[in-house]
Amino acid sequence: MPRSVVVTGMGVVCSLGPDVDELWQGLLSGRSGIGPVTRFDPDRFRSRHAGEVDDTLVTFEPGPLQFEIRRMSAFVRYAVFAADRALKDSGLAGPGGQQPRAHPPGGAVYLGVAMGGLPSIEAGVLKQEQQGTRKTSPFLIPSLIPNMAASVIALRHGIEGEQVTVAGACASGCQALGHAMRAIRSGARTWAVAGGAEAVTTPITYSGFEAMRALSRCADPELTPRPFDHQRDGMIVGEAAAVFVLEERAHAEARGAVIHGELTGFAANSGGDGITGLSTRHIVRCMADALADAGLAPDAVDCVFAQASGLVQGDAAELEAVRAATEGARRKPVVTSIKGHTGYAFAANGPMNLAVSLMALRHQTVPPTVKLDRTEPSFADVDIAREPRGTGIRRCLINAFGFGGINASLVVSRA
Repeated sequence: MPRSVVVTGMGVVCSLGPDVDELWQGLLSGRSGIGPVTRFDPDRFRSRHAGEVDDTLVTFEPGPLQFEIRRMSAFVRYAVFAADRALKDSGLAGPGGQQPRAHPPGGAVYLGVAMGGLPSIEAGVLKQEQQGTRKTSPFLIPSLIPNMAASVIALRHGIEGEQVTVAGACASGCQALGHAMRAIRSGARTWAVAGGAEAVTTPITYSGFEAMRALSRCADPELTPRPFDHQRDGMIVGEAAAVFVLEERAHAEARGAVIHGELTGFAANSGGDGITGLSTRHIVRCMADALADAGLAPDAVDCVFAQASGLVQGDAAELEAVRAATEGARRKPVVTSIKGHTGYAFAANGPMNLAVSLMALRHQTVPPTVKLDRTEPSFADVDIAREPRGTGIRRCLINAFGFGGINASLVVSRA
């Protein structure tokens, strides 16, 4: 029998705040973290909003690599911040002092990152062209390589097991969680730090996604993005990191850890409509495989935390997949999306949804899909949460999909 994998630590930073409780309260109150872009002058773009992290709240306790962390790309800083919080929450503690903490053996780091230090690349190229090569920072390369977030977490905390960086586009974080779960299930690991981080609010991101017509052009941040809405017109760029401590249940119980929930199923597959489009057929198979991995029937899921970003075709494909995956089920799950609150956080999408699903299980409440007026008539039979909904929740399914036909689904259950 596979070993039970539980969550004992959570750390989050996003546009709604620097911890899980602020994220949760923001979701329930309908507060939006979307506002005008401040990382650069957005006047040349049609999309001028983002879900930015307040960097003044991202602070670090004394510990290893503190000098280096301050000079790293935002995705590294956010990932390390969230990991510090997760380890402290787990009872395995944060760094403290000047030496890495000696954690129990058997640990590892699994982190999802899609675009890494893209802002550092862009800034580095511009600085070289404008000021010459001698002005290039020695921190440029460490700041841009995608593995550096996982590496700094491992080095800062003295974690000596493997460090794995998953670059699976917007499914990266969900895949990293799944890989960590499988490693613990198999007995290869006893515990792991796992999650995802992304921060790419930079002109090249906006230029590229506007060329694809993927960004919302709406001028009112209170009306965009609009997941599932019939007037949705694209996504809004978000920044976030969500990192967790996963443990084998017996190990967690033996040390008296608080258990937030259990990861019970995971699946990933390949298949899309071209290099950027979502395939309903492959999403259905991914969701079904995750449920099968958890030993569950389709009607055992109470809530689906959707990828839903506000993209016209993507949201429709996912709703059709949810409907097809639960066809014939006696009880249909409620569907929700947090993107209207936080923006689209790329590799952090799946991990952010895991944090929210764990809070939903704790409080027995489904957070709302904000900015939703009405869906297309063809999806009128899909139950989408428009207000906070108190209801019995035992199991949630999390979806995350990426360019290149990368699909991932994760099942989380009450502990």
